[in-house]
Amino acid sequence: MPVDDLYQRHLDRIERDFGAALEASAQAGDPFRGLVIHAGPEFLYHRDDQPFPFRTDPHFARVLPQPGPGHLLHYCPQRGLRLFRVTPQDYWYESPARGGHPASKHLETLDFSSEEDALDALSDEVGLAFVGSDAEVADEVDAEVEPVVLMAWLDWSRGMKTDYEVHCLREAARRAAPGHAAVRDGAGAGLSERELHFEFLRATGELEVDLPYPTIIGWNEKAAVLHYQSKRSEAPRSRQSLLIDAGVSHWGYACDITRTWVQDSAPVEFVALREGVEALQRRLVDAVRPGLPYVDLHLRAHREVAELLVEVGVLRVGVDEALARGITIPFFPHGLGHHLGLQVHDVGGRQRDPGGTLLEPPEDHPHLRTTRTLDVGQVVTIEPGIYFIDLLIEELRGGKGGDAVNWTLVEELRGCGGIRIEDDVLVTPDGSEDLTRPLVPG
Repeated sequence: MPVDDLYQRHLDRIERDFGAALEASAQAGDPFRGLVIHAGPEFLYHRDDQPFPFRTDPHFARVLPQPGPGHLLHYCPQRGLRLFRVTPQDYWYESPARGGHPASKHLETLDFSSEEDALDALSDEVGLAFVGSDAEVADEVDAEVEPVVLMAWLDWSRGMKTDYEVHCLREAARRAAPGHAAVRDGAGAGLSERELHFEFLRATGELEVDLPYPTIIGWNEKAAVLHYQSKRSEAPRSRQSLLIDAGVSHWGYACDITRTWVQDSAPVEFVALREGVEALQRRLVDAVRPGLPYVDLHLRAHREVAELLVEVGVLRVGVDEALARGITIPFFPHGLGHHLGLQVHDVGGRQRDPGGTLLEPPEDHPHLRTTRTLDVGQVVTIEPGIYFIDLLIEELRGGKGGDAVNWTLVEELRGCGGIRIEDDVLVTPDGSEDLTRPLVPG
C-alpha cells in the first residue's frame, strides 16, 4: 500500500485514539473539549545563547515529524486535527523544512510567524487538555497540563503500532543496516571505537544529533558497560570482542539493534557463550506471540542464561539452584527488552490496562521495562545478554555466589566484557516478525 494511504489510515487511528482518551477522561470526572499538543520548547545552556539539541515531544511526533520547537496540534472531535506550524521570519537560522512527508497532503495546516501568533489563534478554544512539558504555553490557552487518565490512554494506544508506524520502523532498520555492516568490517580491520563510530555515521549518512540514542561501540572489557558512552581513539592492542548497539530513526521512529562479534583471540568459552546467546535470542524471538506476558519471556531468558553458564563451566551449581539464589542476575542485570517506537524505550510498557493501572516488574528484576502482555501490533526488543561486570562480579564473589562460581574462568573472561544481541520484533496475529534480523545478520 502506498505510504500516503498508510499515513491517512494512521491519522484516522490517531483521531479515534484521541477521541477515546477524551471520553475516558470525561468518564473519570475530568472532561475536556479537545487537546493541544505542543512540539516542545527550546532550552538554552546556562548563561549561554546556544540551545540544547531539540527533540520533538513524542505525542506530537506521532502525528507528524515536523522539526523545530513551538508548533502546536489542536484536536477536537468536531473539527478533527489541525497543525499550527510556526515558521519564524529569521535571517539567522533556517526555517523548519516542510517537504518529504505526506502530512502536507493530509493534515490541515495553518502557518504562523511566531508561537505567540499560533497561541492567539487558539484563544477562542476552551476546555482544553495540554500535552507537553511547557506549563507557560499551557497557561496561554488555559489548558490543564497532562491529565492523568487522558495521558494513560494516550500512552497505552501508542503500544499498538499502525501499518504506517511499522513502515517507519522497517525503514529505520533498512537505513541502519549499512552502518552495522561498516562497523563489522571496521572491527575486522582493528579500527578504534571512535573510528568505528565515524564509520557508522558515514555509512548511514546520519548526523550524531539525529540519532535516536548515542551509539554504543565497545571493544573487549568495555562491552560490559551497558550504556558505554566513551569512544576510545586508540586501536585495541588485542581484539577479543566488539559490541555495537546503534540505530537510526525514520520520521521519528527508532530502530534499536545490537550485535556482538567475537574476534580470533577470544577464549573458547566466550565463543561458546556468544553462540549460545545467539541461539537463545533466536528462540526467544520465535516465542513472541499475542497473549504472552512479557515477564514470562524475561524469566525464560534467565533460565536459559543459567543453562548456558552451567554448560560452559562458569557456574558450579545447577540451574534451579542458580535461579533460586539469584546468581544469574549479576551476569544478566537488565531486562530482556522494551517497547519500541517514537521513543527507544517507548511508553506504556508497564501498563496493565489503558486506564493506567501499573504492573510492576518482579521484585528480583526491577529493571525490566516491559511487563505488559503482548498483543498484535506491539513492537518490542528482544535482547538477552551475558556480561562480566567488575562491580557485580565483586559483589557476587563476596556475597551469595561465592561458592557457586568458577572464579578462575570468570577472571579469564572478564577481558571480553560481555555479549548482547538485540532485534526489533513485531507481534503479529500468528506470532511475530523480526523487523531487523533480515537486514542486519547476526
